[in-house]
Amino acid sequence: MLLALENAIDALLKSALPSLFTGSGAAVATFSADHWDFDRLSADPIAGEAGPEDAIDELTFDAAAPAGPHSLTRPPYHGPKRVYLRSTSGELVALRGAEVVWDAADPAAFSVVPATGRVLSDYTHLHVMYGVVAAATRLKSLHRLNLQIAGADASSTEKAFALTLSVLVMNREALLRAAAFSWTAGGYQVDGSLKTLRFSSGAAPAAAVRTLALEAEIDLRLERLLG
Repeated sequence: MLLALENAIDALLKSALPSLFTGSGAAVATFSADHWDFDRLSADPIAGEAGPEDAIDELTFDAAAPAGPHSLTRPPYHGPKRVYLRSTSGELVALRGAEVVWDAADPAAFSVVPATGRVLSDYTHLHVMYGVVAAATRLKSLHRLNLQIAGADASSTEKAFALTLSVLVMNREALLRAAAFSWTAGGYQVDGSLKTLRFSSGAAPAAAVRTLALEAEIDLRLERLLG
């Protein structure tokens, strides 16, 4: 459940430190297997009574053809619908009401009409929050994994590892956003969010290898959408 976070860290290191993590002789970041424990207070989850709940869709967005048409994955319950642009880094930008035109004949269908001057090139998805009738519960877990930095030699590895710490600390909020995920299939939905990301320990198992032990707390919202 940390794949989105791992991909975000790898992409961040390559974009923030291209001289160290791209090209010939570059340092390489890899991750160990993800192990986790479920929070004891949520390890026996019980679904609540069905009622109005928030559903979330992640819809593919083509900046060259923003209008769509787009369609929600489930018939929406009455109430407000919130539509955001999501960038490749996970940043969310809200679309104003006039930029989203809902189909009068089909409440799940809509088109995007960007405001004049709206720059779309960095956005690849639409993040849509809307009401559905669902039964829901939550499940929390604490994950442990290692980030390994391997370089060409001891000196370059030490430099890459130290600067990796700087990049991760200074971009913590962006990583928390990028680690979120949402999946829907067969009337079921799971929304995952990364609540905390901690550095617990480190090691130098070889001259040109450094490891950083990470702890991550994930909050899962589990829903059965009832239409």
